Amino acid sequence: MARRLVVLFTLSLPLGTASAQSPAGDTMPAQVVQRFVDGWNTRRLDSMMVAVAPEAVFAELPSGVPFAVGRDTIRAQYEAGMAKVAPGSRVRIVQRTVDLAFVLDHEQFVNAEGGVEGRASWLYLVTGGLIRRAWELVQPGAAP
Repeated sequence: MARRLVVLFTLSLPLGTASAQSPAGDTMPAQVVQRFVDGWNTRRLDSMMVAVAPEAVFAELPSGVPFAVGRDTIRAQYEAGMAKVAPGSRVRIVQRTVDLAFVLDHEQFVNAEGGVEGRASWLYLVTGGLIRRAWELVQPGAAP
């Protein structure tokens, strides 16, 4: 009986309180990554960061060199990126492959008129409803 009361109490918390401490909605890896992408496309940084683990590491692949370690650093990177992106531009997922906890996204960067301005491939490791690691695939010889 006590367990049921705890569950009911947790469900009755305001949305902001619950979402600040635990992942929202579906915890399936593809859905977690989609929430992250949707947050970018709507310029809602808080929505993106709910999908990212506090200890997450974002790195280049194949080098493995991290470019952001920890949710706060990842947040700062994406906040700076959002400031540079033209209004109306977005990420379009061209292809998504899911293999258990891994999600591989092939993305296009699309401007407000629908023109493709670039592309990227990302591999995400999602466990416990959060992105724990993410790797941007960097082509050999590509400019940083």
